[in-house]
Amino acid sequence: MYQLLNIIISKYLLSFYYYKDILYNKYSISKEFKTLEYAHVMSYYQFEYFNGLKINLCKDELNTMEKYFELLDKSSIIFNKKELVKLNKLNYYCYQYGQYGIERKKDELKAFEFYLKSAEEENLNAQNNLGYCYQNGIGIEKNEKKAFEWYLKAAGKGDIYAQYNLGICYQNGIGINKDDKKAFEWYFNSAKEYSQAQNILGNCYQNEIGVKKDLEESIYWYKKAVENGNKFAQYNLGKCYENGKGVKKDEIKAFKLYKKSAEQEFEDAQFQLGKCYDQGIGTKINRTKAFEMYKIAAEKEHDIAQNNLGSLFEYGKGTKKDNKQAFYWYNKAANNGNKVAQYNLGECYKYGFGVDKDEIKSFEYFKKSSDQGYLDGQFQLGYCYDQGFGTKVDKTKAFELFKIAADNGDEVAQYNLGEYYELGLGVKKDESKAFEYYKKSAKNGYLEANFILGYYYVNGIGTEINKEKGFELYNEATGKSSNVENILCKNEDEIDDYLGKVNYWYHKSAENDNKLALYKLGEYHELGKGICKNVMRAIEFYEKSANQGFIDAYYKLGYFYSNGIQYDVNKEKAFDLYKIAAEGGNVEAQRKLAILYLDGEGTEENIELAKYWYNVAKVNEDFC
Repeated sequence: MYQLLNIIISKYLLSFYYYKDILYNKYSISKEFKTLEYAHVMSYYQFEYFNGLKINLCKDELNTMEKYFELLDKSSIIFNKKELVKLNKLNYYCYQYGQYGIERKKDELKAFEFYLKSAEEENLNAQNNLGYCYQNGIGIEKNEKKAFEWYLKAAGKGDIYAQYNLGICYQNGIGINKDDKKAFEWYFNSAKEYSQAQNILGNCYQNEIGVKKDLEESIYWYKKAVENGNKFAQYNLGKCYENGKGVKKDEIKAFKLYKKSAEQEFEDAQFQLGKCYDQGIGTKINRTKAFEMYKIAAEKEHDIAQNNLGSLFEYGKGTKKDNKQAFYWYNKAANNGNKVAQYNLGECYKYGFGVDKDEIKSFEYFKKSSDQGYLDGQFQLGYCYDQGFGTKVDKTKAFELFKIAADNGDEVAQYNLGEYYELGLGVKKDESKAFEYYKKSAKNGYLEANFILGYYYVNGIGTEINKEKGFELYNEATGKSSNVENILCKNEDEIDDYLGKVNYWYHKSAENDNKLALYKLGEYHELGKGICKNVMRAIEFYEKSANQGFIDAYYKLGYFYSNGIQYDVNKEKAFDLYKIAAEGGNVEAQRKLAILYLDGEGTEENIELAKYWYNVAKVNEDFC
């Protein structure tokens, strides 16, 4: 009888032998546990114990066992309940402690067959693992309903791992209708002995899954699981201490818990430990250790760790600066769907960091980042549409993206949106809204907005006149900013009394190569407003402004070349400058370009393009 028991035990163990090499991505399973809400059902033994099981039986013993199994299949031997109970306990003991093992090629079908036979003999562990096979299509066609039935059978007889798996089924609607309350009940049953169920109970109480939110209870269950050495609970409790959720904030305790979890090879904790070293959370900043921990997690495909590792390589923190390595890790993280890395990869392609410049690829990655709702990605995509970087100029799309970023608090996007409303780019002109967004931008610390806001107050644009407030903002902007966007561009007759002050502020801004201030100084010298008229000096300022990318300055220079003002007449040069300004949205340049195409001056005659640019100018004029 003892020999027969050993044979049946071996039969159960054979299922694990045939199962041991089944493709099993430990990372994907543990990754699911970081959110817990979508953890996959699994074979408990395979996950907790089977990885690394030693295999010792020789071939003769294997063949003998298989012959016994064949004979057993044909026999009608029936065991009484007492013998089956002993058998189940012995199976559990033998498998858990790895007393048996077999080195032979994987065979999913045989693994399933032996699970099935053992499960039919009421082995609870086999029933649980049979459910796993049905759920994942291992050795049998995938059948979530049958998976649920086998989990239920084992769970109903008290198997804590099947109870846990049943909770997962109810929570995620696997083989049964989704029911968070029933999921919670099964987790609770399993939690009496199983640390992972204790951990997930903590998550249920924290996130109101099948039970009323109770942070105190959440902490209780996380702590209970931590006492049992559960690495996921160590991580989750660490997050609670770091953020002060359900417990007093304590970064030192958080750090210690992350460290314990990381030592158990949980990649989320390894990443978090790297972050602690990187940012000084609960410990001293140590970029070398941060680099080491990020690298460990990154090599396990942790996308945030990959992105952060790229950042350390880019800036030479904790390691030698290496743009190629930075690009490599940004690329891996981006391909794993990380929105921040997609933005960083866009920057790499934009500026040629670790890779050749490529405007189209830069645009593509900014778009991917933007599509995932990343604020910086949305802003940069708006910039691409605004400037025609890697794509066609589209002021309407640029406006939409700037607005998303602006309404989410991005001060530069708020500034750009103010400019769009002021000039009627991609949206109907609205000075009140322009003022509103300039004010938001200035309030959020963007000094360039202060100068424009000052101009609005001085001239009562979009708000009541307040000259004292206006010049206060001028002073603040020029005193602190190295790149002031001075837009004193209209209604100059209203501030003639202030021309002395205005020229002073223009020069202060121009000293920092401000494109708008440079343009205005050019205009003042051209027209002799507040200073002696000097066209040559005006051209110098217009050229400097154009070099900074100011569209109106291109138009002015084109006008001078076209009409021979301080230059010899040069229609070709005028055409080139008008074209840049026209593509940038300058209505006057669009009209001039239409005329040059019509007359064939500076370019070949082209009636269709003449009509095109005339219509563009007409639409933009009406739109404004």
